[in-house]
Amino acid sequence: MKIVADKDIYGVEETFSSAGELVLLPGREISNQDVASADALIVRTTTKITSALIKNSTLKFIGSATSGFDHVDINSLQKCGIGFSHAPGCNANAVVDYVFSALAWSGLKNKTDFRNQSIGIIGAGNVGSRLALKAAALGMEVLVYDPFLESSHELASYFCSLEEVLEQKIVTLHTPLTQKGTHPTYHMLDTVRLNKLRQGAVLINAARGEIIDNQALDHLLDSRTDLNVILDVWEGEPFINRRLAQQVSIATPHIAGYSLKGKITATEMIYRAFCNRFGVGPAATKAKEKSQSLVLSQTSKPDDDACIFSRLLLQGYPIQEDILKNEFAGDSKKAADNFDQERSNYLFRHEFSDYVLDAKKYSFDLNSDLEVLGFKLN
Repeated sequence: MKIVADKDIYGVEETFSSAGELVLLPGREISNQDVASADALIVRTTTKITSALIKNSTLKFIGSATSGFDHVDINSLQKCGIGFSHAPGCNANAVVDYVFSALAWSGLKNKTDFRNQSIGIIGAGNVGSRLALKAAALGMEVLVYDPFLESSHELASYFCSLEEVLEQKIVTLHTPLTQKGTHPTYHMLDTVRLNKLRQGAVLINAARGEIIDNQALDHLLDSRTDLNVILDVWEGEPFINRRLAQQVSIATPHIAGYSLKGKITATEMIYRAFCNRFGVGPAATKAKEKSQSLVLSQTSKPDDDACIFSRLLLQGYPIQEDILKNEFAGDSKKAADNFDQERSNYLFRHEFSDYVLDAKKYSFDLNSDLEVLGFKLN
C-alpha cells in the first residue's frame, strides 16, 4: 500500500509508516503525479483536493487532519468513489484558548477586564459552542448567531440575529467557509457589516480568512483606529494582505488550533478512519504528548484579580509570541514562503488544561474562573 502525506502533520511518520510505503511531501506541493499510484492521501488545509489532483489516480481514501474541509471537493471524491474523513472538533479547545488569550492580551493593553464585556459569537459548532458556554460561565453576556441550529439546541437561550452579534463589544467568528446555500459565509463580514462594529470593538477571526472581506477590513482600519482586530486566518493564504497584517492588533499565521493535544487527536482520528477504510486493525498509536500537568508560575505583581487572571492566561498561552514576524519584507512570494515557514515550524503549544495552579494563591472567584477555562487547581 502506498500512502502520500503532508510532511508537517504531527506524528504522521510514526503513525502511518507501519501501514505501507509512506511518501512525505510539502502539503502545497502535492500533485496529481504524486498521487497517481497512491492508495491513500493524508493532508491538511494547505493541500487543495480538486478533481485535477485526483484525476485518474488509484486513490481509495483521503484523510484531512483538520476540523474543516472547505479545501476538499467532496463531489469529485464521491464521483470517483474515494472515501474521505476529517477530524471535526480535534482542535476546538485550542481555538477557544486562543480566543481567551487574545482577549487577555487586549484587556491588559487597554486596561479592561474582558469578563465584564458582551461577546457575540458567529457559529456554534465545536468551537463556538464551547466558547459560548465558557464565556457564560465567566459571567459574560453571550449572544450567538447560527441560522442552522434548532430551538432545542443547548445554546438556544443565547440565539440572536447577526446584526445583534455585530453590536457587541467582542465579535468572534467560528463558522465554516461556504459559498452556496441559504446562508453562505464567504465575505459574510463585508463593508456594510464591518461598518456596524461598535466603537472600540474587538473582532477576532480564527475560522477561515474569506469570511471577512480582507480588503474592506483593510480600508476600514484606515479610519477606525478604535477597533482591536485579531486575525489568525487570511484571504489567499499564504499570499496574505500584508498591509492589513500591519494594521491589525494581532496577526498570527493560522495557528489558533495548533496545540499538541489537538494535533495528536487529529492524527489519531484520521488514522482510525484510514484503518476502517482498508479493513486493517490499528497499530498502537505512537504520537504521544511529551508532558502533562505543567506547573504555571505564580504571578508576583500586586495586581488586582483582573490583571492576575489575564497574566495567568498569557502564561498558559503567550499569544504575543505568535505574532507574524517576517512577512512584510521583500516580494509577495518571499512573504508567502515566510508565512508557510512560520506555520510549518510552529512549536505546538500546551492547552490551558495542561497547567496546574496553586489554589491557595488566589481568591475563590479567580480560582473558579480559572477552572472554567480548564486550568487545574491543586
